[in-house]
Amino acid sequence: MSRPAKAGETVSLVDAETFASIVTDAAHLYGEAMQRSPELVVQRREIMQSHVHRRGLVATVATAESGELIGFGYGYRGRAGEWWHDVVAKALGREAARRWLSDAFEIAELHVTPAAQGHGLGRRLLAELLVNGAGRTVVLSTHDRESAARALYRSVGFDDLLRGFVFPGSTEVYAVMGLER
Repeated sequence: MSRPAKAGETVSLVDAETFASIVTDAAHLYGEAMQRSPELVVQRREIMQSHVHRRGLVATVATAESGELIGFGYGYRGRAGEWWHDVVAKALGREAARRWLSDAFEIAELHVTPAAQGHGLGRRLLAELLVNGAGRTVVLSTHDRESAARALYRSVGFDDLLRGFVFPGSTEVYAVMGLER
């Protein structure tokens, strides 16, 4: 059960230029939320920078009253030729890939700093992405274990499309989830 947001916490949409200007902070927040090494934070920052100009980018940020970034999420209209899209399409198979990925908004990242978790910020960030991202479906990947993130996604209607999935170059096990609109 989430607690009410703290006074002064805000969630807002930002444009690509604004998001690009905070990618370094967002990558550090990712590292804190996901307990990642500095090397992986640098790698994620580079990936996030490459996503800034993707088709249909929608980015949302949560800030504390002080202006500190305490959460963020973003996604875009995925398409063939992009790594995540192609890897997931292959794993889903032709028919399921056509159903889920041909007109999809792909949520790439959604994170809240541990100190701000449990206040509904993740839900608010996700809601902004779902309202503002275009596509007949919404897809994402998350660790394949019971977690607050999985519970959040399920609570708004996401279903598992793939379980026990390991992306190339990783050893972590993921679930790919989808929501039809």
